[in-house]
Formats: sequence, structure tokens, C-alpha cells
Amino acid sequence: MLVSDLDGTLLDSEGCVSPRNKEAISRARRAGLEVVFATGRSWLECRAIAQAVLGEGRIITAGGAALHDIATGQCKDRITIAPDLVQHCTESLLAYGHLAHLLKDASLTGYDYLLVGDRELDAASRWWFEIHPVVTRTLPSLPTNAVERHVSLQHVLRVGTVAQKAELGDVAAALLREVPERLSIKHWPALVAAGKPGADTHLLEIFDAAVDKWTMVQRLCSALGIAESSVATVGDGLNDIGMLRNSRLSFAVANAMPDVASHATDNAPSNDSDAIAWVIDRLLQGA
Repeated sequence: MLVSDLDGTLLDSEGCVSPRNKEAISRARRAGLEVVFATGRSWLECRAIAQAVLGEGRIITAGGAALHDIATGQCKDRITIAPDLVQHCTESLLAYGHLAHLLKDASLTGYDYLLVGDRELDAASRWWFEIHPVVTRTLPSLPTNAVERHVSLQHVLRVGTVAQKAELGDVAAALLREVPERLSIKHWPALVAAGKPGADTHLLEIFDAAVDKWTMVQRLCSALGIAESSVATVGDGLNDIGMLRNSRLSFAVANAMPDVASHATDNAPSNDSDAIAWVIDRLLQGA
């Protein structure tokens, strides 16, 4: 199995899949290699790419919180955040003056994001929601009615927000102090245009502590009867560290963050130099 990240890895700096990468993926699948994408995006945010490049198979989404069937979009596996933690994180974000983005399992809720708070949606998120067919709902605050509050806190894959980097450090540190054993928290540059991360605009992502791309790779391996030792991974970002560190063979692309690259067993060219085609050539030559 080859597991590849999307943004900054398979996708070039314009947010596209190169013809060479696409051809190499087809060649790898014909040779019997299971190709799986693992992304921080939600299903609807990566559906077009997955269906255009793979057509069928499985894709790991939301940083490892969900697994989808590409052909049907059906959610086959998920790791949600406990409602009490969703409430705690949402209230913390509101207290720090941020809009809380609650990514839901749309197969159970009928919508993708619940936006909680009275702050305006930031420019990066407005752009992101405009280019993807996501469905959002908004609430000025968490409901006081117990039944409505219970519904709002259910089926949450990720709690997050987008803001200036300096503003997110305090809330991330506070949450890590309060419930370190139950949450996984990251903040890093958000995409502000096609393939372009913002220098100061950061995305805060909060998951259940069990969520990691590698964890979902392990669950998928178990379901498919594939040995974990036969998995190769490719990535560039913070949410790729788990799979780069734990797979027997892993590749960090040349544009990866230095602290991410240090966890890989090997290096690959940049995402603008057909990194995935290069990796596939290596794998097939060694087969």
C-alpha cells in the first residue's frame, strides 16, 4: 500500500495533480499497489480530486478521523470527539474571541460544518468554503436548551478555527494544559489560495487523542488484510508525522517542514517536481 498526503505532496503549488503523477498512480495500481490518499481535508473538500485520480478505493480524511469510500462517498470508519470535549473546546474558542468550526460527519448530520460564534468568518475560510461544495450551519452560541445542545455536540470529527498565528498559541496551550490526554491539537499555516499556505494565517485543529493518519492506516490495513510492514507513506506536514515515523518506508517531499522530514526514512523531490511519480518509480523498481 502507498499512502500519500494531498496538499503539499501529491498536489503541486497550484493545487493540481500533474499528468506524470496521475499516470504513475495508474501504473502503480495496475501493478497491484493499493494507493490511498490521506488528507486533512473533509470528504467533500477532496472528493473531486479522489474521484478524478483514483475513481474508486478509499480515502482517509480529516487528518485520520474518517475513512470514505471514493465511489460512493460513504463514511466507512470514523473517530469522533466526545461531546463533553466538543463543548469544552468550543467554549474555549469563543472565550478567546474565535469562531469555532465544528466539522461533522455529514453522513449522519446532513451538513459539514457547524460554525459557532458571532465573529465573521475569516477570509481564508470564506475562500475555502466558496470553492468546495460544503454545507454549513451557524449558531451565535451553543444552545442553552439541553436537547438542542446535545444535537449540536454530536458527530464532531474536528473542532477548529482559523486566525492569526500569534492568536492561536494561547488557546492551544490552554487546551493542552486542561485535557492533554484526551485531545490532539495542532496549529499550522492554513491555505489562503490554491496551494498557497499563509505565513501568518493559521489553522487550529483539535481531534480526539486517538486520531492520526497512521491510526486510520492501521485500521484500513486490518480491514483489507494488508500487513502494516508493507505500507509506504509520503507527506510534508505536521499531520503526516505519525505515518512517516511508523511506516517501514516513508518519504518526506523536499518542501516538507524540516521537523517533519526528520521522521521519514527517505527523501523525495518537491511537490512541484512530481514527487509521487518519483516514489512510485522507486517502489516498482524495488518490487
